[in-house]
Amino acid sequence: MNQPTFRKRWLTAAIAAAACSSSAFAQEADQDSSNLPVVRVVGEAVSEPTTEDTGSYTSNRVTIGKQGLSLKETPQSVSVITRERMNDQNMTTLDDVLTRTTGITKRDFGPTASVFLSRGYEIDTMLLDGTPIDSAIGVTDTMFDTAVLDRVEVLRGPAGLIQGSGEPSGTVNLARKRAQEEFGFQTALSYGSHDAYRGEVDVTGALDESGRLRGRFVGVHDDRNHFIDHVYTENTTGYGTLEYDITPSTTISVGLMDQSGESRPNYGLPQLANGQLLDIDRSTYHGSLWDVKDESIERYFAELEHELDNGGNFRLIANHIDRETDTQQSTAGVSIPTSNSDDIDIWQWRIANPRQDRFVDATLSTPFELAGKTHNLMVGASHRITEEETLFGSGDPQFIQRNLANPNPNTPKPTFDVNQTRDLETQETSLYSQLRLSILDDTTLIAGGQVSWWESEDQLDSTNNFEIDSEFTPYVGLIYDINDQVSTYASYTEIFQPQSSQQVNGDFLDPRTGQQVELGLKGEHMNGALNWHASTFKITDKNRGITDLDNPGFSVAEGEAESEGFELEVTGRLMPRWDISAGYAYTQTELVNDPEQEGRPLSTDTPEHDLKLWTRYRFSDNPDQGWRVGAGLNYSSEVFAEAGDTRWEQGGYTTISGLIGYRLNRNLDFALTGENLTDKKYFETVRARTRNNYYGEPRNFMLTMRYQY
Repeated sequence: MNQPTFRKRWLTAAIAAAACSSSAFAQEADQDSSNLPVVRVVGEAVSEPTTEDTGSYTSNRVTIGKQGLSLKETPQSVSVITRERMNDQNMTTLDDVLTRTTGITKRDFGPTASVFLSRGYEIDTMLLDGTPIDSAIGVTDTMFDTAVLDRVEVLRGPAGLIQGSGEPSGTVNLARKRAQEEFGFQTALSYGSHDAYRGEVDVTGALDESGRLRGRFVGVHDDRNHFIDHVYTENTTGYGTLEYDITPSTTISVGLMDQSGESRPNYGLPQLANGQLLDIDRSTYHGSLWDVKDESIERYFAELEHELDNGGNFRLIANHIDRETDTQQSTAGVSIPTSNSDDIDIWQWRIANPRQDRFVDATLSTPFELAGKTHNLMVGASHRITEEETLFGSGDPQFIQRNLANPNPNTPKPTFDVNQTRDLETQETSLYSQLRLSILDDTTLIAGGQVSWWESEDQLDSTNNFEIDSEFTPYVGLIYDINDQVSTYASYTEIFQPQSSQQVNGDFLDPRTGQQVELGLKGEHMNGALNWHASTFKITDKNRGITDLDNPGFSVAEGEAESEGFELEVTGRLMPRWDISAGYAYTQTELVNDPEQEGRPLSTDTPEHDLKLWTRYRFSDNPDQGWRVGAGLNYSSEVFAEAGDTRWEQGGYTTISGLIGYRLNRNLDFALTGENLTDKKYFETVRARTRNNYYGEPRNFMLTMRYQY
């Protein structure tokens, strides 16, 4: 298939510049007689959050809570997907990472659009190096190629203290690769099923003799077809950063990340009128050849970090992010067929979503002495502005017919009558604080909270403007160290979510509040090389907007929902040469106070049981040479969707993955990965009667060669 191309922007020139820079770095390194070969320490404890070049599947420190804390010091469920594991399982997108993370499930909207769920709720906010960004439909898969990331940190449960407003689901922190003083050069080439091609280059090192000025550049081009006919994605990513040590204790870093992509979208399949899911070839495409999705994201950032003499830390970070998506599409979305060979109506439409996020955050963390013990105080402030527009229009003609079993994608492109339907600016200002008190030698009390001022301004209809003043979000945790390796904890966390529905008096509903109680155990063994946790939780979601039965067309904030369950996870090194990442989540959700839906699940596409397992074994004691094998499985219990008396479901299923790899030496490595090795046919997402039901990907493979210097 001849795929359309798109502008490569400055990436080609940047890759060439990186190649020249790598040559210069290499020459400089050769001239330094004290330069030693890179030594990879595999499976040892990680004293810093950075995970690349550790060879580890775990990290005993995370930065998702605005401080560099160990997993044991964080009284909530946190998972870390390290650079080593991303490489081993060939995780190149956030979709790849999050669908392999304990307790996280996916709601599909096509090859470059997904929504992720935790504990029954959508993850509507993600963090970039600790600063929040909206993760609405269509931006999560293409927001960042994982080649620019050192690790992904996932916190499950309300995260109001660190992200402000949002769903009580949790949050995801994307921690970027940092510039390093030691010269390093890496490149990777991949080829796989469905004509998947991928190339990466990554170069870093000192830019002056002292090492005070450092730089890093990452460039990626990814071009692949899909298992669905005519569907493809093509993405180009460039990331560059500079770091400078102003003083031995003060560092400033600046950077730019640019990603642009083009794809042919796919909005999924309808279900049959009798409630059955379609049984057709997984490669069947019901769109048109003119369907296209163009998207881009540019991130500019600056960060100042200062280490205090007493061991404290001050951090100031600013982000500016521009995103734009323009989709022209023909999709199922109106008809409900009665058989696998029916003709259905195809809706032709176009939508554009330009967005801009600006964020600044200042945090001070300092230890202090009181009553003979060391405690810690963190205070901070943040301000966030989001501007978003939506332009939408149907085609002329609005509908065409297409056969389910034998669709013809060669249809003329319609004209579109596109109008602006949304122009919204949202601002949120927050003050936050957290106090960690060592009340006993083995007991730590954590107390804190955030006060937020939130406002939304609709540029098209001022009657939709509203604001929330001085919303307080508390946070309390207690950690008891049973011994040096195991601790137990309890925590109470909250978050708030503004609501745009109105009461009969014209006022907007009070915000929803998500309140969670979590109890757990955490273990850290072999000096942090192996971590595990077990937790149980209950989320109560209050003030949910429900229909005002006495005043049709209006709402009251009297709804309530609950989510409860438990989770188990172990990551790291079980024994020499054997690494594992295993997680299980049990989740039940229920609407407990809603006259129209009481007793129904809040999230029917959150499985009750979710198991994710991956393990790797190296045959050599030398991490820089020899064979390795890996195997994994993902199990999901039944999920379903329903409309009225009609229900359609996907029963429980298991997919199996594998790895065969060989490292020739410390420089050169080859790996073959495979997914869905049994070629299980299943629906990954079941969502709506007329669309958004998606087959999971058939058996597929990827061969990757990595070279590093």
